[in-house]
Parts: sequence; C-alpha cells; structure tokens
Amino acid sequence: MDELQRELIQRCLGGDRSAFEALHAAHVGRVRAYLLRCGFDAAGAEDLTQDVFLRAFRSLHTYDAAKGSFRLWLAVIARNVANKQWHRRAQAESFDPKLAEEMFAAPDNPRDWAEAREESQAVRACVDALPADLAELVRLRYVDARTTRGIAAATGLPEATVRLRLAEAIAILARWLREKGFVE
Repeated sequence: MDELQRELIQRCLGGDRSAFEALHAAHVGRVRAYLLRCGFDAAGAEDLTQDVFLRAFRSLHTYDAAKGSFRLWLAVIARNVANKQWHRRAQAESFDPKLAEEMFAAPDNPRDWAEAREESQAVRACVDALPADLAELVRLRYVDARTTRGIAAATGLPEATVRLRLAEAIAILARWLREKGFVE
C-alpha cells in the first residue's frame, strides 16, 4: 500500500471525512464496475456501491494492512454485499403468492371437506412414492409455494431442469391419480 493511502486511512480513523472522500474517489469506479459485472443494473450497482462504502467506513477500524491491501479488503466487502443482495432477491422471488392463495382456499361444505381430505391423502401418498428428487421438487413447488427460480436457487439445478422434472413428476402423479379414480 502506498504512503498516501496509508495516511488517508489513518486520517479517516481520526474522523477526517475528506480523507474518506478521497479513498472513495480512488476506488468507487472499480467497485461499481465489479458490481456491474456481477449482473446488477446501473441503478442497482450504484446503490450497492454506496452500501459497500458505507460498510467500509463503518468497519475501517477492522482493516489490517498486514493481511492485504485496502483494495482487496474493499473487494471482499463488495463481494459480500453482492452475495447478500443476490440471496435477498432469490428469497423474494422464491414464493408464489397466487399458488399459496389457491392452496389455502377452503371447501364450502362438509362433503367437499371430506373429498378434499381424501384427495389430499391420495396425492400425498403418490408424492411420497415418487423418486426422492422428484418428490422434493413437487414439495418445494406445491407445499412451499416456491417459483421455479426459487426452487432452482434452493436446489442448485438450472431453472429449465426444474421445469422439466416438475413436468415429469406431474405426469407421473396424474397417471397414478387417474388409476386411483381421483382424476378423469
């Protein structure tokens, strides 16, 4: 690390905001470019860049030049901020509210309740009889009400594979339920 950067860090730790502004100016372009390469749009990268520098400012006292350069320390913060944002997005996109609403719609009369319970037990038994990987996907989609994107994030499978395997599982379930007389 060069002497100027070391001095700026010391001044920042002493409360000199202009020193932090100088550090910011020296590294902001690199941080923003990294976040853009991570797949964030310009506005998102700008917001996350500000978050990176806010975190850096708040934790500057933890920086240890003996462990690596300031640039590397800042890159680690940027990576952590990006990962956290992607994780938040995956969680937000993994829930399908329309599917959840359909699943919780209650039957109107006792006869319908009895039929729904019998059908539910039959479906559950069929799902349990599926190969474990297909049963997991069905549960994630129809019990946890996750989107295919959310399932892909949770399982590490590509979205196209999730859709293909869900279609395969549904076809098997439909055939079994037809054989049991629950589906025409």
